Amino acid sequence: MLSALSSVLSLLQAVAPAPAAPAKAPAPPLHDLVAIQVRDAATLDRILALDLDLASCHPIELPAREVEVLAEPWELRKIEQAGLRYRVLVRGIEDAIEAELAQWSFAKTLTPDVGKGSMGGNYTLAEMEAILDAFAKNFPALCTKRTSIGKTIENRDIWMVKISDNVQTDEAEPEVLFDAVHHAREPVGMTTTLLFMDWLLSNYQKDPRATYLVEERELYFVPCLNPDGYEYNRSIRPGGGGMWRKNRRLNADNSYGVDLNRNWPTGWGLDSGSSGSTTSETYRGPKALSEPETQALEAFIKSRNFTFGNSCHTYQELLLRPWGYQTGEPTNGARYKVIDVEAVKVSGMPAGPVSTLLYLASGSAIDHYHAVHGMFAYTPELGTSNEGGFWPNPTNQVAIAYRHQHMFQTFAYAAGAAVVMDEEAVLEGPGSNNNGRVEAGEKGVIKVDVRNFGQAACPSKVILGLVSKTTGVKVLGGSHDLGNLAAFTTVTSTTLQFEVDAKVQAPVAELELQLVHEGRTDRRAVWVPLVDPVSLVDDDFEADRGHVRSTGGTATTGLFERAAPQATTNGSVTAQPGADHTPAPGTLCWVTGASAGSSVGANDVDNGVTSFETPTLDLAHVVLPTVSFWLHYYESVLPGDPFAVEVSADDGQTWSRVWSIDKPTNGWQRVEVRLTGLPAQDKVRVRFSAQDLSASLVEACVDDLVVGGYVEAGATTLLGSGVAGTSLRVGMNGEPGALGLGILSAGTAKLTVPGVDGELLVDLTKAILLPALPYGTGDALAFDLPIPNDASLKNQTFWMQQLHVATKGLRLGNRQGFTVR
Repeated sequence: MLSALSSVLSLLQAVAPAPAAPAKAPAPPLHDLVAIQVRDAATLDRILALDLDLASCHPIELPAREVEVLAEPWELRKIEQAGLRYRVLVRGIEDAIEAELAQWSFAKTLTPDVGKGSMGGNYTLAEMEAILDAFAKNFPALCTKRTSIGKTIENRDIWMVKISDNVQTDEAEPEVLFDAVHHAREPVGMTTTLLFMDWLLSNYQKDPRATYLVEERELYFVPCLNPDGYEYNRSIRPGGGGMWRKNRRLNADNSYGVDLNRNWPTGWGLDSGSSGSTTSETYRGPKALSEPETQALEAFIKSRNFTFGNSCHTYQELLLRPWGYQTGEPTNGARYKVIDVEAVKVSGMPAGPVSTLLYLASGSAIDHYHAVHGMFAYTPELGTSNEGGFWPNPTNQVAIAYRHQHMFQTFAYAAGAAVVMDEEAVLEGPGSNNNGRVEAGEKGVIKVDVRNFGQAACPSKVILGLVSKTTGVKVLGGSHDLGNLAAFTTVTSTTLQFEVDAKVQAPVAELELQLVHEGRTDRRAVWVPLVDPVSLVDDDFEADRGHVRSTGGTATTGLFERAAPQATTNGSVTAQPGADHTPAPGTLCWVTGASAGSSVGANDVDNGVTSFETPTLDLAHVVLPTVSFWLHYYESVLPGDPFAVEVSADDGQTWSRVWSIDKPTNGWQRVEVRLTGLPAQDKVRVRFSAQDLSASLVEACVDDLVVGGYVEAGATTLLGSGVAGTSLRVGMNGEPGALGLGILSAGTAKLTVPGVDGELLVDLTKAILLPALPYGTGDALAFDLPIPNDASLKNQTFWMQQLHVATKGLRLGNRQGFTVR
């Protein structure tokens, strides 16, 4: 994608140097990253009383619970003297991170531009300024030049830019604040914010979501509130890895720094959640708003009318909201929960109050945004310790920044009216045979929920409409006036009806839902199967057919593997079954840590995400493709961490979530997911993910996968990676009573054969004819084709096509290919 970020490197050559760093205190001593064990609430209180630098509070299964702490040697002694048990995760974390990031000097070649910064892949302050300048230069009608909202302790500017369609005009539109880098060691918040800005600008009038947000919102960005601390980290660790957190105030005792996220007035001064000690990482300052950085942002907020605030931090993969300085939730907590659901739809991370998911934190920005300025306010904690914590490597920077773009979009939407259609259901209409499917000659009903998850009523009427795209399918009730949909309101529509003519022979009817609001029309295709789909190709996982554990997983235990699961129980409930789903002699499935281990929590999913994915599937010949599978899923806490199914249409480069569940299946459950709306179907992958980011037990098993859909007689579908030593699963479809003859060839062709329907797409001079197989009474055949370990075959591409032999004639179907690897 050509984006505004692509011009950064050239612009940097023309950027004036950053302000010279003033005389500074010596670099602070090295820290160890340690995990202190917490057995109960009283132990956690003892840890908090020690006033340590809590890197993150990482909840795992009770009775074990750990708090990650950055500690200098004298603090380790303090931990020991308090009788607390700890383990060292990383010794000398600054050196360890610097060494890790130094290996990524080649990151300049990464695409997209996230991960290309000069500070271990992160952007320096000068690079951030250049990006803001590029935005203003390339999109002058949409983005202002950077404006200083105030000066820091060391006289640096705190930059702000605005994005909107009439950017120089103060319009009566919902206003949203995005800030980052309250804490100087958290660059990924800046990166994710800049990426969101780039998406808005680069996709204006191209993507309907970006266009809507730019035209209907006024979006203000402060990507680095703490430039002094950020530059100090660059001065002591130019390649990244500096652990300085606070600003650079010189305190009366010659120590440095105030924690800007403990300096806000709401809850300021409480020892539970901040510190009065100048040497503490959570030092709150001599008084509320004592720091020029928080003063500047507070004055800016007072000059605007923000309805939503996002103050971005790292790390822990949590979405935090008020309250932090006290337990409990605000009076509008139920409305926060509505936004929570939409915000974490892609990431799946836990959401809730700071004091519930982490610990008490007094004097924080989001409590103040909410209590004093009336905003809905959030702090997303981006990334995990397994991804590098505060300083992830460039690859993880890309992963973190991209997976949270939906959340940033949600925040912008929720500042005003945010009207969306949920997944629709197709029901049989009156007079149907009640077999669960609309058929030719019957009527159907579209049931769909329309939600406004935003904090304002829609300023115009919301109209839900239905249009037919298939000849012979007639819309009966084609419109539903939902009125001015109120804030945080859901309306269920069942008034949209259609009728299928008895003569329609198409296997699938296409309709279109249209949601009209605020002068725009959102469209969604609705596919209505009129006959049962067929099985195209299947995998019981008993043989290696090319499924692999996904790269980039962050879980430390319970990783997906193809194995025979061993039974585990939590109390009287089965967490992991003792057998797969395939009937005997089947034994294998994909399971998160097959071994039972010493206890139910020994090999379950912990500390992150684990995934496995299919080989690339060519489904270009399939109408309305589906993936079905059997799932055994256990989650000990409700609502819990979701098990998710994602699909990629570009061979695994980008993924979209298409189904999830966050509660136990209570045994094996069949799941069917439609793979609709894909931009292309020739390079499809499906990914299955389990995660544990909260205090719970998580186990998952997946078995007996089937790819289904609608195809013409003679179709062939392949499933396999092509890796030598694995098996290629071949699926063929036809008519009962016919024969299927597979033709395997090392070459392609395009010939018309007299008397044969279809084209010959493989080279017969390089072909092998496989044995003819009878369809009998069925419409699907499947067999395995072993790929030999023969070096002469490596990198060769082979093609397969079916000759369908039926009483009514011969037909050549589609062509499928695979490359031996």
